[in-house]
Amino acid sequence: MTKLKKEIRQQQVEKLSGFAETAEKNAEDQVLLKNIMNSELLDKCQSIGITSSLTYEVDTSGLIAQLWDQGKDVYLARANDNSERSQDFIYYSYMTKLTKSKFGVAEVSEPDAQINNDLDLIIVPGLAFALDSHQRLGFGGGYYDRFLAKHPSSKTVALVNSKMIFETAAWKIESTDVPIQTIITPESILSK
Repeated sequence: MTKLKKEIRQQQVEKLSGFAETAEKNAEDQVLLKNIMNSELLDKCQSIGITSSLTYEVDTSGLIAQLWDQGKDVYLARANDNSERSQDFIYYSYMTKLTKSKFGVAEVSEPDAQINNDLDLIIVPGLAFALDSHQRLGFGGGYYDRFLAKHPSSKTVALVNSKMIFETAAWKIESTDVPIQTIITPESILSK
């Protein structure tokens, strides 16, 4: 039986917030970072879209630093203030000024910063991921699903810790939900 997305989101935020306080989460974040860096996913990718993580999400700060060290172009997601709930990916270097969005996420604050929505790879955040269908449960705004539907040529990957894993989706899958191509867990890399 599928539960309401809102209910599962709330449960996941509580579960992940508790997990964020543990050494186990930090250890899993390090394994996930190692797994993506050692995978072939980044080999042919130059432009990579990513989100600056919240405390209960998989930490992306170390990944961003390693991508810079490899000479990759990093673009941070930024939600647009419009009724379409759209987002863009904005060029991000260690010199870039950031501000907190209304969602509490660090975003590029420079108004004339370079936008690149034609990315080689997008690292997609979420609260829960179904291993069988590669469906994700996001935060409810639909920003990523809308973006991915408009930009289907970008490869997608998600870094998924043990508390985000669902064998199958416990939530209702909508026709607008876009599955993630590759899911990286602490134990494996699953491609669709």
